[in-house]
Amino acid sequence: MREFPLSPPLPEVPALSIGFADTSAEQLRFSLGHPRIAPLASKRLDIAEAVDAVLELHVIGSSHQVALSVDGTDAFIETFACLGEGAGPQRPAWGRTRTTSGGWAGFTRHEFRCDLQQVPGDFGSAVAEVLDRARAADHHVMVAFPGNPHAVTALAATQEEPGHVSWQTWHCYPQHRQIVHSASRLGAARSADIETDGERS
Repeated sequence: MREFPLSPPLPEVPALSIGFADTSAEQLRFSLGHPRIAPLASKRLDIAEAVDAVLELHVIGSSHQVALSVDGTDAFIETFACLGEGAGPQRPAWGRTRTTSGGWAGFTRHEFRCDLQQVPGDFGSAVAEVLDRARAADHHVMVAFPGNPHAVTALAATQEEPGHVSWQTWHCYPQHRQIVHSASRLGAARSADIETDGERS
């Protein structure tokens, strides 16, 4: 990995003592079937529409997981992380929305979109903007990994309307000047939806 001069740490971002495993956006893989990975930092929030349901935002060493559990039992786990090659995890479809139908504690539709931004200008300013966006949500978690103060992962949860919950994540790779943004939504499937995995622009 190339050495970068260290700029002053970004304010109010907890720094971890463990390094990250995903070193570029190209290593990221998407999965709805991967088991839990031990988190480095987490945020938990109750889901009002489901009794005893908790949404957990996790920063992991290889990127992020978001889990929905009911009475302590996992009903749903979204993983976007460095998972290696295999039959389960899928490569990102940059700029496209992936739609999956299922049954997750009363939610029946999951949407996931990820976008890759190459930052040509001041990377520190771009990371500061990411942190401002995450802090704007009532429920968020963000950390900086060692080696570069701009190696930041941030997650934020929002609830758009009754019966739906959504979250966003940002993964900043200063060594490649990349920022990955993902947006996810759990809700009720509409009658016109196809009951299989699909993608749309």
